[in-house]
Amino acid sequence: MKDLIAPMAEELNRALGIDKDTLENELKQLIQDFKVPAGEAKRSLLKKYRKKEDSGGDENSRDLKPLQYDAGAPQADEGLFKQLKDIRNGDTGITVIVNVIDPQYREITTQNDKTAVIEGMLEDATARVHFTSWVDIPDIFSIRSIVIRNAYVKSFQGMPNVNISESSVLEEYQGDIPGYVTRKCDLSELVDSDGAYNIEVEGDMISIRPGSGIIERCPVCSRVMQKGQCRAHGKLNGVRDLRIKAVIDDGTGSMICVLDRDLTQKLIGKGIDEFSADDPDTLNELIRSKLIGYPFVVKGNVTSGDFGKILVAASISMPAEETGKLARALMGELQ
Repeated sequence: MKDLIAPMAEELNRALGIDKDTLENELKQLIQDFKVPAGEAKRSLLKKYRKKEDSGGDENSRDLKPLQYDAGAPQADEGLFKQLKDIRNGDTGITVIVNVIDPQYREITTQNDKTAVIEGMLEDATARVHFTSWVDIPDIFSIRSIVIRNAYVKSFQGMPNVNISESSVLEEYQGDIPGYVTRKCDLSELVDSDGAYNIEVEGDMISIRPGSGIIERCPVCSRVMQKGQCRAHGKLNGVRDLRIKAVIDDGTGSMICVLDRDLTQKLIGKGIDEFSADDPDTLNELIRSKLIGYPFVVKGNVTSGDFGKILVAASISMPAEETGKLARALMGELQ
């Protein structure tokens, strides 16, 4: 394999001026890890670095053609244009105008074989979503903004995923697409969605759900175990973990909110090793005293699955005005 990669890296180094070790590592990843044919891997790197145009066509590869749009509303011929916040699982034939974030090759296992796909994130001013391209698009690594026509949407890890297929049409977008910033949402909007990345909600914690406190996870798949049993891998010695499952309500709707070990420990001010699984009441009471009846700002992702919509928290804090009230109350107690 080195006899194949080294000469290719040398040739690319002369053509592109890119460090040879870098090129060898990228070629190795494409050819060995992702099973991309050697010629296609070479062409992908040429396209990626935008130093040399490749004139060879390939039915499994797509080039992005420059397309000039006004930096405003999409044109009338855009078909079923959608902002990312409005896409839903099952959508077909849609058009999106988006920025491409961190595209990467990844090898996945399908029903028939292993195949290399391109994955990453797409964003517009309204949302950020995951995408999968089932065709090779070398240009996507070096172009920031694109128009994707005739894409379809299918759930990925409980959230909408834009899929690019053989029938999709991609073109470079010359206008300016504002980047996504964390958006504050009403829970009613999120309840009606199919999931969302990187959103913010503010509401009161109104109850603690079963499954909070000390739990055990499967050492193989990390699923929560019940009575020493994993539903996928059977009876195993579980790994201790700590979490909170609470219900947050903002007046427009409510949703289960899950806090992982780090957020839970930060919130209650104690670590997992300070509690015994034989005394769950002490921990549950502490959790209730820290959450119930208090307002919180939660940032994270909303997933959709067998248990409905769940807000998976990435951060949690009290609103600034509530923090001020607590500080003033504490100062009053100290005086």
